[in-house]
Amino acid sequence: MNEGDVIAKIREKFGDKVLEAYTPGTRRVSIRVQPEIYKEVVGYVANDLGASFLSCVSGIDRGDSLEVIANLGYSTCILIKTLIPKNNPEIDSLTDILPAADLYEREVHELLGIIFKNHPNPGRTFLPEDWPEGVYPLRKEYVPEHPKPLRRGGKD
Repeated sequence: MNEGDVIAKIREKFGDKVLEAYTPGTRRVSIRVQPEIYKEVVGYVANDLGASFLSCVSGIDRGDSLEVIANLGYSTCILIKTLIPKNNPEIDSLTDILPAADLYEREVHELLGIIFKNHPNPGRTFLPEDWPEGVYPLRKEYVPEHPKPLRRGGKD
């Protein structure tokens, strides 16, 4: 199945809930969908289109919203994206249909604060246990605390 076929099948199945679909390059497909069908589209691509290899779930702070991206595929990389509001960053977990999503979703939760509803194990993985709740280091408003810089010659 080529890139155009993938887009056509997804558009046929989900209609106007597909907000954007294009091929950014050879063997690459990018699909943007409404948040309420994100999990359903991922399941369709994995189960019905046979692209069940999940290489990543990632997130991006887009300013007033957060983007969630599932990267699936074998020979063709299919990105399934959606935007969720920053003030209510919740989306369904993919772990029940793609168990490999477990670690990726935990990382995105820790670093961006996205809540993956019904995730089986939302505990910490990367940040230290004493990291403050509600502080997400990959959000644009995060300002890291830096120690006082040393003067030349390595002396204070």
